[in-house]
Amino acid sequence: MRTRPVRDRPGKRAWLGPIALLLAVLCWVTPVGGVAVAAAAIACASASILTDRQYRLDWTAVAGASIAAGQLFFTVFLMAMEAAGH
Repeated sequence: MRTRPVRDRPGKRAWLGPIALLLAVLCWVTPVGGVAVAAAAIACASASILTDRQYRLDWTAVAGASIAAGQLFFTVFLMAMEAAGH
């Protein structure tokens, strides 16, 4: 059960959620390497969500993963449109 608050998470693992959110926002701002930054954001968010199961989900990790997934979807969509000749 995830009963402990996220703010009580010890050590460097407490920074995974905020780092994921920061990287997710940066992937939309930086035109070069946006996909790589989005993948790194999803990796950080996944590590935050999947480790320390006794702590509640970090909203920053969930938001970071969602924003980064949006960037990846948008990139794939644009690549498909370009391949189709639009």
